[in-house]
Amino acid sequence: MSFTVNTLRNVTTACQQMRDHIKTIVFRPDAHKTLDITFGPTVAAELIGRTPEALAKAEAKGRLPQPKQLPNGRRFYTLEDLTQIREALGIHVGKQPDEDAVVLAVQNFKGGVGKSTITKHLADYLALHGYRVLVIDCDPQASTTTMFDIQPETLIDDDQTLGAFLSPRSTFSNFAETIRDTPWPTIKIVPSSLGLQDAEWDLTSTLREGGQAVRESLQALRIGIASVTKDFDVILLDPPPAMGFLGLNVMAAATGLLIPVPARQLDYLSTIHFMDTIADNIEILEQNGTPVNYGFIRVVCSTFSPSKPGENDMWRIMQATYAGLLLGQPILASEEIKNATQAFRSIYESKPSASHQTYTRCRDNLDAVFGEVEQQIRQQWSSTSLTGTDAGVSVAA
Repeated sequence: MSFTVNTLRNVTTACQQMRDHIKTIVFRPDAHKTLDITFGPTVAAELIGRTPEALAKAEAKGRLPQPKQLPNGRRFYTLEDLTQIREALGIHVGKQPDEDAVVLAVQNFKGGVGKSTITKHLADYLALHGYRVLVIDCDPQASTTTMFDIQPETLIDDDQTLGAFLSPRSTFSNFAETIRDTPWPTIKIVPSSLGLQDAEWDLTSTLREGGQAVRESLQALRIGIASVTKDFDVILLDPPPAMGFLGLNVMAAATGLLIPVPARQLDYLSTIHFMDTIADNIEILEQNGTPVNYGFIRVVCSTFSPSKPGENDMWRIMQATYAGLLLGQPILASEEIKNATQAFRSIYESKPSASHQTYTRCRDNLDAVFGEVEQQIRQQWSSTSLTGTDAGVSVAA
């Protein structure tokens, strides 16, 4: 083994050992993430779309079980309790059984824009509000996979992976078997693995065969998702940072696009190239028999620091140039988000790392941003769109 390879292997081993050590501290005692999220009556009622009084009344009448209590007598609810309450009260949040999941790609080629962090936080937000979510990590770097407490290297000998499904050389064809559980009861994940990079090469090799082989390689992910699209409300795609065959698969599978853009000049300018590239590649997909037409495209300003004059200027420029595509709220830069991700968590899984006021401000900001995304998602289903028969949450009588 050469000096270079040996050095890189040693560094990798040392980093993996340190990562595992950090996890034993963060997730002790078993070094695995567990959800210890609880909600008081006010927050629980808000999440299920009721008032605290209505919740208490349903409990008093026996329609709901009595809530858990702390030693001081304060009532609280778990995430599982919220799911059971929705079922007991006939509260249906997502799509109807005959409708398809919204497939949303969170994409930008520029590094450091917060793509994986947004994917993780959006998934948790949607799950808190009662949606069934599937996250598909299509990035070989596997940042989103790691935040859901799955280590990519544990999948090396696993034949039932996304890489195996996408590879034209593989005989594995059951997409549903790539789906794994997460600590969240209503979030599933198709994790990334090292085999995804091999799948990229295998997909690219179909160029030599041309015609039908290329069309099949471009539609592989779309076909896989089609087999589970009735089982989820929202499917979130975390794409690779470049537009190869993996990226084209993501673009072909998505039905909506969310583009994170920090309020910085270089990021803004690079996004011009990104959007042009996306348009070019959609034309390539269509020329190869894979039509693409997104139900919505939205730009979200990420990691925004309003105290920085330069970023305020860029925010105004973004408002002027992105017009109706820009979400009304930017995602504010926050140490709370940084601290949470360092602990392999989202804000929605974490306790305040600084003052409670700072934590609340950060969470309220994310709720406002993702609330806008949620409305775009609901517009894609005829049962919940403003032009459909039911513009709100369906509730049994």
